[in-house]
Amino acid sequence: MKRIGHLIVSILCLLGAATQARAVPADLPTATSINARKILSDSKVAKDALAKFQADFLPQEAELRTMSSALKEKSADLDKVGPTLNPSQLTARQKEIDDLARDLKRRSQQFAEDRDARKRDDIQHVFSIATQAVKKLAESSQMHIVFQDTVYTAPGVDITAKVIQIMDAQ
Repeated sequence: MKRIGHLIVSILCLLGAATQARAVPADLPTATSINARKILSDSKVAKDALAKFQADFLPQEAELRTMSSALKEKSADLDKVGPTLNPSQLTARQKEIDDLARDLKRRSQQFAEDRDARKRDDIQHVFSIATQAVKKLAESSQMHIVFQDTVYTAPGVDITAKVIQIMDAQ
């Protein structure tokens, strides 16, 4: 009987130890997550940056489209009347079209470089503000780590909406 009593006590001790090992410590680090794409699409800061970006670059884009149309028209016109022109007129018109094409290419490249640099700067600015908001929220809520763009995030762990709210309040 003593052996059975000792066996039961041993089993209870093992079960207690196993249960104790599964208990979650109170000071477990808290991990949260944010969705960067959602910040770029939903935050007021990002929307304002996008509106300003479009306002700044739409006129230049329209000008490039106008230049492209003019180039196509001149090229089509040269194709039509080219056979009737004397060689010096044909050469002059071809040079004019080549100059216009070269200018259009140069302006298009410059536009693309300027647009891409501005886009990078705007995204960096939005993420700078988002980082400040994340730090503020993490410190006030005693979060230990914040992940960005995880594969899966449980709804209670995703703090993107709170970050956007802080960003919009600034």
